[in-house]
Amino acid sequence: MATRRSRRWPGTVGTLVVTPLALTGCAWLAQRQGTFLVVIGALLSLLVLVVAWAMCGAGPGTFVAVLGFAFGLFWGPAMNDYVLDHRGVRHDAVVVDTSSYHRKHGEGRTCSVVPTDTAQRLSYDVDGTDGCADGLGRGSRVTLVVDPEGWLAPRLGTEVGGVAPYLVWTSAALFAGMEAFILYGRLRRRRP
Repeated sequence: MATRRSRRWPGTVGTLVVTPLALTGCAWLAQRQGTFLVVIGALLSLLVLVVAWAMCGAGPGTFVAVLGFAFGLFWGPAMNDYVLDHRGVRHDAVVVDTSSYHRKHGEGRTCSVVPTDTAQRLSYDVDGTDGCADGLGRGSRVTLVVDPEGWLAPRLGTEVGGVAPYLVWTSAALFAGMEAFILYGRLRRRRP
């Protein structure tokens, strides 16, 4: 009996450590602009969650999979906000063009923004979800925040203010729940 429990601990500790780390990597991979890396991140997180589900058993494993998927959905944007707030380079910029497009639920807006404080005159497209509001028009002065490594999409300065507290608290609760179900699934008594 003691050897059976002692053999279970490496898998338990491995599942407790590897699952959140792998989901964090997949959530960060999904923040990259482009469909290919988002699909790769989703497939890798699905693989990690299926392995965790199998290691924990059907009942607790289902909760691990659901909480782990939700953890990735909240933790990825939280990392995005944190990294862009701390690593992003702020530029004075001007809106040179605005355009609108049709979405399923209303109209969307895109602003073409050019930094005025750099020698290079690169144009960045900023979506409505990243700060291109209805009040902005051609010639509007804005602050543009750009990731120097080009991993994250640029945003207007009004949309960069650090990590929203609800993202941190929700991610922490999902992480704690996922870890609790991993422990329960791995350490519960199973009938032979």
